[in-house]
Amino acid sequence: MSKEAVTGAVQEAATIRILQKMVQTNTVNPPGNEKQLAQWIADELARAGIDVEFRDMGDNRANVIGRIKGTGERKALLFDGHLDTVPPGKWTEDPWGGIIKEGRLYGLGTSDMKGGLAAMMQVLLAVKASGVVLKGDLILAASIDEETDSLGAWDLLKSGGLDDVGAIVIGEPNYNEITICEKGALWLKVTLHGKTAHGAMPEKGINAIVHMNAFLNELLACQFAYEENPLLGKPTMNIATLHGGLKTNVVPDQCELTLDIRTVPGQSHAAILDQLQGICRKLQQDVPGFSAQIEVISDRAPVETKGTDPFVALCRSVHEKVTGRTTAPNGFMCYTDAAVFLPHTDIPLIVYGPGEQHMAHQPDEYIELDRLHEATRFYAELVQTYLVD
Repeated sequence: MSKEAVTGAVQEAATIRILQKMVQTNTVNPPGNEKQLAQWIADELARAGIDVEFRDMGDNRANVIGRIKGTGERKALLFDGHLDTVPPGKWTEDPWGGIIKEGRLYGLGTSDMKGGLAAMMQVLLAVKASGVVLKGDLILAASIDEETDSLGAWDLLKSGGLDDVGAIVIGEPNYNEITICEKGALWLKVTLHGKTAHGAMPEKGINAIVHMNAFLNELLACQFAYEENPLLGKPTMNIATLHGGLKTNVVPDQCELTLDIRTVPGQSHAAILDQLQGICRKLQQDVPGFSAQIEVISDRAPVETKGTDPFVALCRSVHEKVTGRTTAPNGFMCYTDAAVFLPHTDIPLIVYGPGEQHMAHQPDEYIELDRLHEATRFYAELVQTYLVD
């Protein structure tokens, strides 16, 4: 068996056809409707003789897991990607057309992240076609709902899908670089309750907007504990929305604020939440009638694989061999399904995908075909190196 059996079996034209089919299948979330695409992937993998697990999640949604079994000498390598996309904005192209122009394939989700998923799927098909014997399982997990609550990733974790996995690659868009860490996201809704009254007699009410001003002053003076991350920098906080009041002549009895706090590895979301609750307790003592409620909207932990991990070194070596470019690991300011996997496991994980971050969630989203094929070669070479050689 040739040492290049896997890479030699990759078919670039087939990768394009796979991506076009994925793009032409509408999986906008909400509602998702990923089941149709999951079924197509399952059928294609099964037709090639690859073991498939189809996990129906209800509401026209489903995860699909393809597995090529190895001899068990090594732990499995997991390729992971999501099926859903965000809704399209105002496009000049057809969001579901999958047309090719000047070396680019246009369509919703091409960069985020059906391009990475298509490349990974092609590599599984290439591995099967090559007949190479793997020393560990090769798994492809295509999951639902990453753009909202990561229900598919949670299902994969809770169902034992990571139990025999030794390394993970997520195909999110980073223009074929090696990403080893990402910021966490703590989204909060803060609701202040007052008492309504006639605008001509404000002293008879409790103005929730005025109380929100007091809360904001304390919030902006607040310092969260952290250590600056060499790849991610410092945490950030965005005051995202502010709503309050009904009419000009009515004292507002409610004011609502949302916060987007992006954290770095080492920070505790529970500690941040407790610190904000402490602000509310202080204001309850200092401000008559102050009443607040804090609700967690989304909680995704910051995660990191150490740059010294042997899997990271292996990926850097494979990247240089495939692309001719050296690369130092970098960080993701956004979150991925790694925020589900890594807080509960110690599996080394990288993000490596052919799309571009700045194209994600943008009108006329596209992927460069050269980068798509480059990522496919990287995934194939990684399989050859990690599970064969």
